[in-house]
Amino acid sequence: MVTMSYILSGDAAVYYEEYGTGEPLVLIHGLMGSVESHWRRFVPEYAKHFHTIAVDLRGHGKTNNPSRLLRLPQFVDDLHKLLDTLQIERVLLCGYSLGGYIALAYAIRCPEKVRAVVMHGTKFSWTAEAVAEATTSLDPQVAEAKVPEWTIALAKNHSPGNGPQGWRNLMAAARPFLTTLPAEGISQETLSGVRCPVLVSVCDGDPTIPRAEAEQLATALPGGKMYVFEGCKHPLQSVPKHPFIEVTTRFFQSCFPQTPG
Repeated sequence: MVTMSYILSGDAAVYYEEYGTGEPLVLIHGLMGSVESHWRRFVPEYAKHFHTIAVDLRGHGKTNNPSRLLRLPQFVDDLHKLLDTLQIERVLLCGYSLGGYIALAYAIRCPEKVRAVVMHGTKFSWTAEAVAEATTSLDPQVAEAKVPEWTIALAKNHSPGNGPQGWRNLMAAARPFLTTLPAEGISQETLSGVRCPVLVSVCDGDPTIPRAEAEQLATALPGGKMYVFEGCKHPLQSVPKHPFIEVTTRFFQSCFPQTPG
């Protein structure tokens, strides 16, 4: 099964792709990413085991964003609308960076819908200092001057749904979005409401998410587990494909009742 289509969520036409059969698994990319830039090389492997659904967040990739605003509740609404449209009752969620944050927020809001979550490279502790550090790279002029190859890739990834200036509009929306997370993001107190198993994974060379911070999150989650990938950094492109597939697939499969025999 291969499907590429859109669902309407609020004012946005949300793009998604479906592959394979089995238990449904939704892949959620990170901020400024897309299915193409973050999950493309993983999709064929996951599709061997799961009904794999990869989605472009609003304002990213092939999904438009007429309001040009980004808010966590809206991301969660979009995910809920996708699952409702596809008539998926329970789901596995695998999110990278912001995608992991959205997955956890959805598990808190709709615990009956989520079987298990993988959060890879996800920043949880959004202090004012963390926000200031994260937003420094979200300036189009600075990015064009310092990392022009990145801006070329961003333009290619986001123009299908948002036009030639889509990446600039996305950056402009990303900065205020991050500033909302200390007050409007997931609080430590709500973690006790997560009912499903959660795998918190990081890379040993990721400076944005210290291992101690990831361990603290995994410990605070009732069903939290921790895994460290060696020899890689924050970008998902740096993570070796097969260890990532093996570790996450084994975790997801462990969340299903075992058949005797």
